[in-house]
Amino acid sequence: MTTHGSEGMGIQQDANFPFSFSSAINLPGFNLGLAEMLDEADDFLFVMDPQGRVLSFKARNGSGLSLFTPSRLMVRDMMPIRARQKFVQALDQVTNGNRFAMFEAMLMLPEKGAAWYEFRLFPTIDHHLVLFIWNINDYKNISSTISNIPFSIEKMIKGWSHALYLRDFETEDHTRRVVTMTMRLAARLGVPEQEMLHLRRGGELHDIGKIAIPDRILLKSGALDEEEWRVMHRHPIIAIDLLTSVPHLGRSLEIPRSHHEKWDGSGYPDGLTGEHIPLSARIFAFADVYDALTSDRPYRRAWSQVDALQYIRKQSGRHFDPSIMPVFIDMLSGG
Repeated sequence: MTTHGSEGMGIQQDANFPFSFSSAINLPGFNLGLAEMLDEADDFLFVMDPQGRVLSFKARNGSGLSLFTPSRLMVRDMMPIRARQKFVQALDQVTNGNRFAMFEAMLMLPEKGAAWYEFRLFPTIDHHLVLFIWNINDYKNISSTISNIPFSIEKMIKGWSHALYLRDFETEDHTRRVVTMTMRLAARLGVPEQEMLHLRRGGELHDIGKIAIPDRILLKSGALDEEEWRVMHRHPIIAIDLLTSVPHLGRSLEIPRSHHEKWDGSGYPDGLTGEHIPLSARIFAFADVYDALTSDRPYRRAWSQVDALQYIRKQSGRHFDPSIMPVFIDMLSGG
């Protein structure tokens, strides 16, 4: 069996998402601006062609999620003038080779009033553009009173996590579970306290490279074919491309890059073997694969804990570090 963490998950849609504009987006007279739309949603994620024409967009309102496919929206036309100018500059940066561009803007919403939003723009592998917009009022309120580098890193991580959640609606719960399990396993292994922060951050960012995977692969409801796996296998390197410019992440990048490496050298992207694989990634691999096996997929039902642990035992010395194996099995067996 091939196991790849949370890869190959299908999209989940909420048919009851309470948008008053949901039935109007394809009408000729539809002209809602971004401010009006943000009055009804917390976050937006637009997938666009290279000219900025919207191919689809997703929105989150509390726990409600929905996907829309309008036919005639241009993102720049929806934005207030100041945000539009910044968007055009960001578009130029990405078009000229930047891995992503980011800016902030205060928007005046008709109902909610003044609010700060962050915009992150980045390309996908198939040359589409993705624009993620999220409310950062809470972060602006705190940053106006303190100057805190760790706080800025947490904001960066939270933003990417929200964006990936809107790209693939299943990832948030998976990430929460695997981070919790990784931290438990690391504690049992006696990982020093100062390293635990890197483990948590790395776990939260482990699949962030999937944000640039084309929808036809990322959201496919069935198993991926060989060509699609080749594309999916690029996500660890994409993650590093996105995150290396973020100051002070350092060791936290070990998991995003190396969590698909295998003890026997058959993993990716670098084909590392044994203890050449960072310890953090070796620990994380147990949680990632276990969660994948015990979660439903569109093409198979979740495995039982017994079957999942039996599979993981068989992969000792192949996929997994054999010295960590008994600690993980004992932890999940209630020891």
